[in-house]
Amino acid sequence: MTIPIPAEDPRHLPNRAVIDPSAITQNTRTLTGLLEEHTALMAVVKADGYGHGMLSAARAAVEGGATWLGVAHPASALALSRAGFEVPILTWLYEPETAEAMMHEVIAAGIDVSVGSRAMLELVSRAARTADRRARVHLKIDTGMGRGGVMPHDLRALAAAAQEDDVIQIVAAWTHLTSADDPADPATDQQVEIFDSSVEALEDEVGPVPLQHLANSAALLTRPDLHRDIVRPGIALYGCPPVTTDVQLRPAMTLTSRLAMVKEVPAGQSVGYGRTYRTETPTRLGLVPIGYADGLHRSASGGVDVVVRTASGDRRARQVGRISMDQIVLDLGPDSSARAGDRVFLFGDAKGAPNDPAAPTAEDWARAAGTIPYEVLTSVSGRVSREVRA
Repeated sequence: MTIPIPAEDPRHLPNRAVIDPSAITQNTRTLTGLLEEHTALMAVVKADGYGHGMLSAARAAVEGGATWLGVAHPASALALSRAGFEVPILTWLYEPETAEAMMHEVIAAGIDVSVGSRAMLELVSRAARTADRRARVHLKIDTGMGRGGVMPHDLRALAAAAQEDDVIQIVAAWTHLTSADDPADPATDQQVEIFDSSVEALEDEVGPVPLQHLANSAALLTRPDLHRDIVRPGIALYGCPPVTTDVQLRPAMTLTSRLAMVKEVPAGQSVGYGRTYRTETPTRLGLVPIGYADGLHRSASGGVDVVVRTASGDRRARQVGRISMDQIVLDLGPDSSARAGDRVFLFGDAKGAPNDPAAPTAEDWARAAGTIPYEVLTSVSGRVSREVRA
């Protein structure tokens, strides 16, 4: 195996994604406090913990009360298992080549796997025989997402095949909700109706199924009736609730950089590609060495005020002009005391003085870019160093 060596020394890069595991721990405790005693919390730490680092996010979530871990890919699940986590782990996204190569290791490690088709069942069955261990299977039901999962009309046949296989143990039924982040959308109730009737059919075929789970972050926060046996929060763990809520969650990632240059410009000065912005009055512009190659969405250009930590305190400054690959420009204002080297907070928790302005949030960037906070957090690229706060 070839292990890549970073071309750039992260110690000398100005951009940092500062990760606060205590925020993930606190958020997990807060979310666990919304659950009945019988409902477990599965911390979803896929996509490298939504960009926060999978292992540190998992540790923080378990410390906060998570009793399950969930990841998309089997390789991630194995990494969690090898790191010594002593809670159940679920993985759900794999194709034949990956399954043939490593599913036996996954099953041998006691990791739960999702099955949503006859072909997937056969892959898991072969792997379980190779591992000489029964596979713990969560049957995935497609209740309307149109992605993974067995269609309800095919469920009985799949369940019967699983029941006849002595190396398959059905431990759960589950589904994904399409629209839980819009509580007014009737799609959620429609999916729940399909799920419940499907589970009834499944249990007619195989007997009682120990676990059911369908609630993501949004349903956890807005639909306690859907908590069932396990909830699967993802984005909420990292401090970005996907719905309007009174539940207090802390952002776990703070994206920072530093001013590279400050200069005075006249009124009418254009800024950036396409000259999309011109200064209305004489002002001071600040150059920040971070851009869309680092994860800032170009479509958010001109839509967010960031925070600059100056000698006279924290000050808001509008990002102006188009976001470039490696840099952005701030309109600091004509009276700004900002200087090259001052720290810039792109989003997260600036931890300033009580009366200082708050840094923008990942939601602010998402709104400006016409996307969602999930994409903002997971877009922070590999050339931005992660600094895990003690």
